[in-house]
Amino acid sequence: IIVHRVQQEWLGKRLGTISMCMPYSRYVLMTSTALWRKFFQIHSRKPFDVVDTPELLAEGLFPAITRALPLLIRLYTPHSKFIAEKLHGVTPSFDHEFVAGVERVAMLSADVLTSPSLDLARFVASDLNYDLEDIHIVRNPIDPSQFSPEGHKALPDTDKVRVLFVGRLEERKGIHYLIDAIKDVVAVNENVEFVIIGDDTNTAHGQTSVLAELKETIARDKVGDYVKFIARIPLTELPAHYRSADISIVPSVYDNSPYTCQEAMSCGNPVIGTDSGGTAEYLVDGVSGIAIPPRDSAAIAEALNRLISDNELRERMGAAARKRVVEEFDRKEIARQTADLYELAGTRYKSRAESGLYRKSPEAMLEDAAFMLSAFDTMIYDTLYQYSWRFRVRHWGRLFVKRPRLLGAKICCKLIGVVDRLTLKKIPLLSRYGTYLQEESTKRSQDIPLATLIKSGVTSEEGANVSRAGTPSV
Repeated sequence: IIVHRVQQEWLGKRLGTISMCMPYSRYVLMTSTALWRKFFQIHSRKPFDVVDTPELLAEGLFPAITRALPLLIRLYTPHSKFIAEKLHGVTPSFDHEFVAGVERVAMLSADVLTSPSLDLARFVASDLNYDLEDIHIVRNPIDPSQFSPEGHKALPDTDKVRVLFVGRLEERKGIHYLIDAIKDVVAVNENVEFVIIGDDTNTAHGQTSVLAELKETIARDKVGDYVKFIARIPLTELPAHYRSADISIVPSVYDNSPYTCQEAMSCGNPVIGTDSGGTAEYLVDGVSGIAIPPRDSAAIAEALNRLISDNELRERMGAAARKRVVEEFDRKEIARQTADLYELAGTRYKSRAESGLYRKSPEAMLEDAAFMLSAFDTMIYDTLYQYSWRFRVRHWGRLFVKRPRLLGAKICCKLIGVVDRLTLKKIPLLSRYGTYLQEESTKRSQDIPLATLIKSGVTSEEGANVSRAGTPSV
């Protein structure tokens, strides 16, 4: 598989005001335009047959609008779901709603939509007023030979039952509820140890460390001897850690279909997982694991105590978990399903190719989008500059620090304008110089087509030279 990296900085530099007011939207616009530029660079050399992209952050926006090729969009977790569930502190601001909106445009224009879980498909169908039957359920693939019960173990066996959590340390993963449950587990079963694998995040109260917050809870509950934290490890080393565990737990507040659940099952671990999202669709409650409600530390403790106390139940559920992965989620079967859907996307595309929202050539889309976004950025800038002295001070301060020569030129132009109005006939040289600067600025912005800059991957400094004429960049 060939992976191509893209340069994002050019459009981001042009949208200075949007970056202040709409940081999430700015990132989406930067990413989608950069991907589309790279796509056409490669497509012109060796044409593609189909585009396969996630709905996440509208990465399929330009393929969807232009209908350049058959388009399959895979659902992960749309931004509208983050808004609805207030995940990661996302609120229904215009910034977030804009991201959700452009994601919806892409999804509604796709030839095929797939979802890794029925739960997520139901949400998207409701959100888009889309037929649920038209969303194809394609489970996440896994390699059972890599994630296998047989092989090296990362940790030595002990007489304790080892419980494993794998995931980022953040509220959505439910780690706080697991930590809160530990005191109730050790009160019943002292022969237990917890291994927590995952990166820390600054998503605790006040944008502080979640790891520090968890350690405070552990110290308060006096269960530090039972818990071991390990920073994120490479994927290739994860199977050895799953083999070292007796139980895996996925206590997510929401996850569409966590790979950690499948990986643990494939390694023969019984899994305790929440019934929020798609986790419960991967494990079978009472057969290969135990499903519990989200945000429920008591339910976590009860399920853990049940499995810790019953070695035979753990072994039976672990064997059933392995069997389910091999039969249902093997990557070879998922690849076959995906290939069939590529064919379906191609068939549907032939009948819908002329119905794109954008009727010009796909290459022209970048130029038109850049002009539109620059105009939007200018509108926001002009409004803020007119009504906010605080914005003006901040703007000129940023220029002083980051672009002092541009600041000097702008001050010169301002002075020329003042002198022009007061003494137009007394100092014609300044008047002519000011006119020259304005004409050169306008000419320069018109001489270099935006599409040319985008396609060539112009650097941020070069992009600054074609910034909107007469309007300061933020």
